[in-house]
Amino acid sequence: MKIANYISTALVFMAVMALCAGCKKDFLERAPSDLITADETFGNIENAEDFLNNAYDIFPSWFYKPVDGGVWALASGTDEAEQIWDADRDVNFFNTGNVNPQYFPMYDRYFDLYATIRRANILLENYDKIPDEIGSGSQEITRKKRLKGEAFGLIAYCYFELFKMWGDVAIVKTSLDFSDPNVNQLHRSPVSEVYAYVLQNVDSAVNILPASYQSDALYGRMTSTAVRSIAARASLYYASALFNKDNLKERWEEAARMNKAAIDYAGQNGFALSETASDKFSAYERVFQDTRNSEVLFTRFGMNTRSYYDNWDKITESTGFGGDGGTQPLQEMVDSYEMSNGLPITDPGSLYNEQQPYLNRDPRFYYTINYHGRSWKGRNFNMKNGGQDRITWTPAPNYYVRKILAEEYNLFTYSNYRYRPWVLFRITELYLNYAEALNEADGDITEIYGAVNKIRRRVNMPDLPAGLNKTQLRDRIRRERRVELAFEGHRFWDVRRWKIAEFTDNVEVHGILVNDDNSYSTSLIEKRNFNPAKNYLLPIPQPEIDKNPNFVQNPGY
Repeated sequence: MKIANYISTALVFMAVMALCAGCKKDFLERAPSDLITADETFGNIENAEDFLNNAYDIFPSWFYKPVDGGVWALASGTDEAEQIWDADRDVNFFNTGNVNPQYFPMYDRYFDLYATIRRANILLENYDKIPDEIGSGSQEITRKKRLKGEAFGLIAYCYFELFKMWGDVAIVKTSLDFSDPNVNQLHRSPVSEVYAYVLQNVDSAVNILPASYQSDALYGRMTSTAVRSIAARASLYYASALFNKDNLKERWEEAARMNKAAIDYAGQNGFALSETASDKFSAYERVFQDTRNSEVLFTRFGMNTRSYYDNWDKITESTGFGGDGGTQPLQEMVDSYEMSNGLPITDPGSLYNEQQPYLNRDPRFYYTINYHGRSWKGRNFNMKNGGQDRITWTPAPNYYVRKILAEEYNLFTYSNYRYRPWVLFRITELYLNYAEALNEADGDITEIYGAVNKIRRRVNMPDLPAGLNKTQLRDRIRRERRVELAFEGHRFWDVRRWKIAEFTDNVEVHGILVNDDNSYSTSLIEKRNFNPAKNYLLPIPQPEIDKNPNFVQNPGY
């Protein structure tokens, strides 16, 4: 479906999608008997809220489940992981370099983002029809006013996602009628204008929304903390090499200011690094296990169903534990974790032993990755030939994801399930954003060290060594980002905005083989391909190029 289908202002609205939870079909594809008028939709505040609720589907989890394809993790399109099941290897379009305008992973996301923008614009255009009502929770904000703030926040997020993925994109500030000839006159605005529009909508949202909600019913909805985090992330991307070809220092300075402001605002409103462990979880693990955690600034709303979480558990767990084992961490990801003494495994002083590779590593390694011999769910992982967890019929890394999994959850019987939130923004990312931007802006070295070391101390890792220069700090910040945010959907975009994907994603990737004598050897998984002439941005879907003579395809496609 084309953008034009999503930006009609015909005064009919889908009743079933607006009023029934879980309905996915776009309202322009509904039968006329399922349609109600704008007055009926927005004249009732419950209907108006339900209408906007569907827009929250735009926020991703750590995996994708296309309508016509298998479940796959974005991590498998990076040097974090490999997707080993043929049915779920849609992501391999990225790894083989075969992305094309006719189809590619996340093809539908282009249209879904514009559908969400359209939905938010419709609510804003019909805002005066919505009756007022005091909202739930302790904040003094009416539900009507909250919906307006959320609409602005959703628009800001969607335009950030669009420029992150496609660069220059069309800005649609109103919902145009499908029959309006101006629909086909849209043009791709430069990233600078799209970024400015993101910030404009952020300003509108933060002036309305509270910093947080105490009500469980509202948890996961847009807040001013979440929206400020969107702006902070967007500023970092806008300053990065992909969009800052001249490396303008003022962009890095702005990114540093915006991320520091977001950190300070979050801190003033009760958010902070998770530093308290429980009997069961470390402070780091608790971020992904607690229903609410002080570190988490924004979680996915409206997808807290058991079946949705089963997808992540199934694609990451070993077949020996009832999973599919489809997403497996690569050796390159394992090797990125430092030793507990703070030295990379390539440093002669690190005391790394190739035949005891899992001893004395960064604690985050143990919270993130399961490996041969590791105790899990009452037994040890066995990746030897014939072992319960060894996959032999396809090249497999022989590691498994641990992050966010509930160890007590039994995938054979589907018993002991426990809800875990999908973390979208956390204050740790803001610290890493701040350190990166400040380093690139030649900012206060003490502040840079302080931001990174705060994260490292939380997991009992040594401080960064003193005396690092700008280039060395850049490398250490990027390594820190890689291990701290592993599998959370950042690495795929980070290597593109840094313009290093031609080095990280254009190489052979590896796994581990556990031999019968308990020794280890590496195994080749595949040779990946990345074309720097085109693959840093995704192609505009071909139907949009065919429809609109003003649209020029991204280079190389």
